Amino acid sequence: MKKEELGLEDFIDKMVSEKREFEGLEPEVIKQIKNDLLSRIEDRVNATIVNNIPEDKMPEFEKLSESGKDEEVQAFCEENIPDFAQLIASELIAFRQTYLA
Repeated sequence: MKKEELGLEDFIDKMVSEKREFEGLEPEVIKQIKNDLLSRIEDRVNATIVNNIPEDKMPEFEKLSESGKDEEVQAFCEENIPDFAQLIASELIAFRQTYLA
């Protein structure tokens, strides 16, 4: 799923701005940190999705994922994963807590 759809760039920007240790770092270093965090959170969100897709729906999910039709993938997840939005929100909160600790 694309990071733009989940608002991950804004989420990461806010987290980085809250991390006082980063104040005064070069813009290029901040950009690298943000890219690394985006990659990590995308991996965690994707793992959460895969772990919560019903087994009988996995072939359809894989086919949709490969199609590149991100809106359809998101709709599929919302339809087939109970409490999808809450599940993703919980994963983002856990990531943020770990990062800012």
